[in-house]
Amino acid sequence: MNRGSFGTESAGSDPTGTSLCTPYDTYTNSNGKSIAYYPCGLIAMSIFNDTFSLSSQSSDGTETLVDWTNNGIYYDDSDAQTFVSKDENWLRSHCYYLGSPTRNDSDFNVTGFPQSLRDFHGNPNGRYHCWQYMSAPELRVWMRTAGNPNFWKLHRIIHGSLEKGTYRMKIDLNFPVASFSGTKGFVLTNASPFGGKRDSLAIVYFVVGAMCFAITLFLLFLGLTRHKGQKPPIEYVEVKPVEQASHGSASTAAAKLGVSTKRRDSTMQSGSSEVPQRTISFPPPPDAKFASNFVSTTKYTMITFLPLNLLLQFHRFANCYFLIVAILASIPSISPVGGSTFWLPLLTVLTITALKDGLEDYGRYQSDVEENSRYTEIWEGDGFHKVTWAHVQVGSLVRVQTVDKELSPMVPADLVLLATSSLDGTCFLETMNLDGETNLKQRQSPEDSHHELTVKSGVDPQTGEALLQVRPEAVQRLQVEVTCAEPDIMLYDFNGRMKFNAVENKIPLYGGSSGGQFLQRSTKLKNTKWMLGLCVYTGKETKIQKNMSDPPNKVSNIERKLNGFILALFCFLFLLCCAGAIGAGLFLGKVDIKGAWYLMPQITSAAFNVDKAGLSGAVSFFSFLILLSMLIPISLYVSVEFVKAFIAVIISFDRLMWVEEDDMPSKARSAGLCEELGQVNYIFSDKTGTLTQNLMEFKKCSIAGVEYGRGFCEVERAIARRKGQTLPPDPEPPRGLDKGFRFVDERLLFGKWREQASSKQIELFLMSLALNHNVQVETDLMRPDAEPVFQAESPDEGAFVSAARNLDFFFCRRSMKDIVLRIKDPHGRTEEKTWTVLNTNAFDNNRKRTSVVVRAAGEDRVMLLVKGADTCVMPFVDRDGGACPYFKTTQDHLDKFSEQGLRTLVFAGRELGREEYADWNRDYMAASLLSEGREDTLRQLASYIEENHLEKGRKSVIFDSSVPHRKTLSLYGVTALEDKLQENVGDCIAQLAKAMIKIWVLTGDKLETAINIGFATALLSTEMEPLIRISQDDLAEPTGDWQSTASAAEMALFNACSAARGRRSDELKFYLKQAAEGLPAADRKMVEDLLVQTSDDAGGEEAQGQFSLAESRLKDALLRERVRNAVKRMAQQTQQPRAGGYALVIDGPCLRAAMEEDLKMDFLRASILCKAVVCCRVTPAQKAQVTLLVKDNMPGQICLAIGDGANDVSMIQAAHIGVGIRGKEGQQAVLASDYALPRFAYLERLLLIHGRWSYNRIGTMVCYFFYKNIAYALTLFWFSITNAFSAQVLYDDGYQSLYNLMFTSLPVMFFAVLDRDVEPEIVKRRPELYYTGQINQHFNMTRFWTFIFGAVCHSLLLYYVTFYCMDLNVTDDSGRSLGLWSVGTTVLTNVIITVTVIISLHTRSWTWIHAVVYLGSVAWWWFFLLVYHSLAPGWMGSYDSADTVYRVIFQLGDSLMYWLIQLVVVLLCVVPVLSYKFFREHYFPGIDDYYRRVVANPASYRDAEPDLVEWLQSGGLSAGRAQLANGAG
Repeated sequence: MNRGSFGTESAGSDPTGTSLCTPYDTYTNSNGKSIAYYPCGLIAMSIFNDTFSLSSQSSDGTETLVDWTNNGIYYDDSDAQTFVSKDENWLRSHCYYLGSPTRNDSDFNVTGFPQSLRDFHGNPNGRYHCWQYMSAPELRVWMRTAGNPNFWKLHRIIHGSLEKGTYRMKIDLNFPVASFSGTKGFVLTNASPFGGKRDSLAIVYFVVGAMCFAITLFLLFLGLTRHKGQKPPIEYVEVKPVEQASHGSASTAAAKLGVSTKRRDSTMQSGSSEVPQRTISFPPPPDAKFASNFVSTTKYTMITFLPLNLLLQFHRFANCYFLIVAILASIPSISPVGGSTFWLPLLTVLTITALKDGLEDYGRYQSDVEENSRYTEIWEGDGFHKVTWAHVQVGSLVRVQTVDKELSPMVPADLVLLATSSLDGTCFLETMNLDGETNLKQRQSPEDSHHELTVKSGVDPQTGEALLQVRPEAVQRLQVEVTCAEPDIMLYDFNGRMKFNAVENKIPLYGGSSGGQFLQRSTKLKNTKWMLGLCVYTGKETKIQKNMSDPPNKVSNIERKLNGFILALFCFLFLLCCAGAIGAGLFLGKVDIKGAWYLMPQITSAAFNVDKAGLSGAVSFFSFLILLSMLIPISLYVSVEFVKAFIAVIISFDRLMWVEEDDMPSKARSAGLCEELGQVNYIFSDKTGTLTQNLMEFKKCSIAGVEYGRGFCEVERAIARRKGQTLPPDPEPPRGLDKGFRFVDERLLFGKWREQASSKQIELFLMSLALNHNVQVETDLMRPDAEPVFQAESPDEGAFVSAARNLDFFFCRRSMKDIVLRIKDPHGRTEEKTWTVLNTNAFDNNRKRTSVVVRAAGEDRVMLLVKGADTCVMPFVDRDGGACPYFKTTQDHLDKFSEQGLRTLVFAGRELGREEYADWNRDYMAASLLSEGREDTLRQLASYIEENHLEKGRKSVIFDSSVPHRKTLSLYGVTALEDKLQENVGDCIAQLAKAMIKIWVLTGDKLETAINIGFATALLSTEMEPLIRISQDDLAEPTGDWQSTASAAEMALFNACSAARGRRSDELKFYLKQAAEGLPAADRKMVEDLLVQTSDDAGGEEAQGQFSLAESRLKDALLRERVRNAVKRMAQQTQQPRAGGYALVIDGPCLRAAMEEDLKMDFLRASILCKAVVCCRVTPAQKAQVTLLVKDNMPGQICLAIGDGANDVSMIQAAHIGVGIRGKEGQQAVLASDYALPRFAYLERLLLIHGRWSYNRIGTMVCYFFYKNIAYALTLFWFSITNAFSAQVLYDDGYQSLYNLMFTSLPVMFFAVLDRDVEPEIVKRRPELYYTGQINQHFNMTRFWTFIFGAVCHSLLLYYVTFYCMDLNVTDDSGRSLGLWSVGTTVLTNVIITVTVIISLHTRSWTWIHAVVYLGSVAWWWFFLLVYHSLAPGWMGSYDSADTVYRVIFQLGDSLMYWLIQLVVVLLCVVPVLSYKFFREHYFPGIDDYYRRVVANPASYRDAEPDLVEWLQSGGLSAGRAQLANGAG
């Protein structure tokens, strides 16, 4: 072990200078090299039964031989200083047992013992215990055998009472040296329990004692003085935006999220209008080859699990690293340890991960088995037969039933509807499995196929409707051919044509979210007894399977930083390996080393060859790489994963985040981001359904200029509270109304509306409420007597139907084309009236309105009923000639309702002329037959009829004001719905704001509505006024002296707009040239194009079109320029601090301009200086754009997005953390989220409590993991300096294999799951405690390298203090040796105790679990030593044949030094850390340290924290703990 301490010079010299060291013998090795042996100095040759004698020398030079006798070694005063020992037979019987009785080592060179000794197996329990009867030793003689050069054995003991004098030691060799391929030697050592370094040890003890005493006094002084550290300042984290990738457009943002913006699959050829087609026939041809309907969502099979899982696991760099190390460690020539040292932990980590992955995949397998085993019916030859879903094929005729319990009511594959049990051919689907929505969707079978395949079989006694059944003879002769597109990812899109029974005219087929003939797999048939469909897509080609893609892979901030830290540690490891390799090469290159016989230079290896020192040094690099590989913790990743999984379970079972009445818990859908919850800087929130309940209450309405509805909404009450006013409670609704309908106005209720002057207008309004919707009536076919349930696609429509019902227009039922209303007459009698829905123009985000064309039964009059946003309906209302005298009043009501935070919709309509409708309907039906471009064409036709265009094929006037149109709509009325705020939303937002989190609300509401909601939710406050407003209305018609601040480009564009409006061509060109000089590139190109397009020769309609186009485009450019100037003014304004901070309100059109490439960074720099931002009238794509703008350009800032609907999915996936509200708009947001909450208010606890705890725990856990591994690994490096850089191990292989897995992993894992640095009640009262995560207080560069520095310092103390205190050759009073493995065991004991104490110092909340785990880890180490050291070598075969630590712990346990060293070394390591933490927390506390001191000693902080101290002293904390004990936490 100390090969660097000896050389030929260590033989010494005589007083005259003559060398006493001459070669004793030489021999020639196999390479022909002469090897010399030096017997003198500290090193000499010996073997167990060599003759050893000791003689005393008198003053006259006479030598007296000291004999060995059978009485043992002792000193007898009466016998002239005579020493005796056991005789040779006794020694042979008790000392010279080697190996196990079954061992057959015939090679003499292996053991280094003669056959007589190798075959002797007496006294198997007394192996190497030839000194067990000795006592009071002082000097010992140690011998090293030739066969095992690393093993030193006690050979003789010299009594401590030997008188002072001169003695000569003589050794006679009984066997020739040349017989051995190694060397033998002996060493004479001091045998005191305190070793030969008594002075050094005394100094160490004195230093430790003095330091502990001084620190104790210092800590006592600090405790008595109770110094009150100042509260650290809390402020928003300032980060300068750094421009990254461009996200200026919706398509770019979509690409960032991996979402395709194309309407078709990637199989479409660019620039080609042709889409790949497939043809499906019934009966199906025998040679048809399509995908099987068997679905497998598993990653693995029994055959591929092991190789594929290992391949995936080795994508992680750490696993690859440890695999390489394990392979290197298995090469004996370069490895200082056995390969099992690394294979065991690596295989353990791989096995645990594989088991976890296997269990997850097995769950998917069980789900697949359940789905593939469901039963349905398909037509096979002579009738319908029950088969499993897996047997359904493309071309199969499938019948789905709801009346047979043995058959699944779910659709087994993507089908084209042919017939249903309904007389009109309709059926209803629940698409919960598709999009999370529970409302029913209608599908319509083609009339030809429905009538051909069905026949009446009776009358339903409950409803009186005819019952239909399938006609088998019609199915027998059925011939169907469907041509449609190849499978794609568009969930609802489907276009095709069907050739039915050889009829030449093909029937068009189409899909959609609320109509068509396309039925997706896994949708559920409802309200329909059966349906018949032709299978077009199966298995992996179905729409739902095509859309089953994994969500974006999100990596936490800590994990991203961790990769950089690991890279730095790899560099550190590389430097250490280089240092070791250089040291080994330099040592082996010394001239003297070649004569050091005791190092056996004749036995060469790759790492030890004195003739090739450079090569051996290079090989030593890999030896050190193996030796120090524990510098990188292999178990870190799997430990962190387990901790995060436990934290996710804790979040999911938190009863304080559980809605008891709905039995709806919160759910952690992603366990990998829990620490990210504690670092959030920005929250991007939807409003409707997120901040509000999405339960619409019909609050008010305006009809014919008269406002109806009493009571106050929440926003009105919030505004009144801001003004210090109190509003009276709302009146209770009268009896006789539906439960939950709280509209109160005696002028309308109970038929009183007929007495109003505008009763005709009111009737049109109520009729429009009852007809213009997609609400379905759901009935339970298994319970015909049950009450019908209304299924609405949105809460708005449900509120409209409910209002119409309570105002005498009762929606009864609907069929494919008919809606039946029950209407009360003035006398209270009811009559049913039927309206036929001729056409439906569905809602889309561009038009923001929906319309239906209806005709009453028995009438020829055709009515167009329109409802939509005020900005998309009011501009088309006829106001000419007093047609709408109440238009201005209604607009005022709209503004008033918006200011009150109510959701407004405008209802209008007009009568269509017979020819007008016939012409439009002809185009509509033709568009319905299109296989491509159907939706765009229908959207244009909807705009054409709603806006009454004068030209066909034009876009909506909303997007192109140059489109000629007539304003012909009649205004029926306006509805105002209140979407009540969720419980405690205002308190939650206020708490998040105090936690220094900035909240941006992104909503589709009007600007005034959004502002008032902001005040009602405490997002905005009076201190923020005046608000920074950037809206299209304000910028389109600016007030005041705006010209004085306008830019030259703005003035030129304004004048150009005026010139275009006035049709002044020369003036227009002049201002266009002026404007082009100061505009950005995109607008400059547009202006230059207008210059080219504007012609002096044009006249009439052509000139009018040119000027209209120029005016429209110039208005857009003017708006962008004004937004650009507004953003620049805002940037200057926000640079000046203001007490209440700033708040920005911007609408969608202005936001679109602000997100232009040349402006978005200026917009970002200004907006991040605002405490709150409200974006209104925004689209889903803009939500994602804004989120990505902050996320990608604000490094280190964590963004959280929260929403409840499908329109929030892109925003949720764009943010670092996505939270879905389990609300009324389906489950799309939840399915795309990382965390699901039942209510927005639970976001406070999720972030401030669970998020904060998780960040603090995991940040400390990761730092500590590196600390404990580096402290362990560096002791091996310091030991290599002692042993001449030989890469010799200090620890047994078993220690290294289990250090992370068994001895040090549990304490840190329990810490990371259970530790609570501050009680949740304290965080609730002081939300600024969340600030620690935002500034990365617990996982930053400084703290990480502080832990690393501590590990380096502790490793030095752990090794060198232990090494020099023990003095490797020290023994105890029993005579047992304390050699290499004794020192290694002692050092590792100190390491384990020290790292356990360090994690306990970081533990803030102690429970009995912590005490058991922490103390148990140390106790487990000692228990392991007792068991492991009791196993005799060879007990496990060749795995542990080396005699290393056998019975070492029993020898150490009897040594006082072993226990004293633990106390000394642990105190040396721990006391400085304890002092530093105590001093820092008292004098330079963080925000969490400060409040822990307040809780610990509230009386000292009465002046600084009066309310908190009063609450603490009143027992508030104890009450909060009791609440948690009852199941909350």
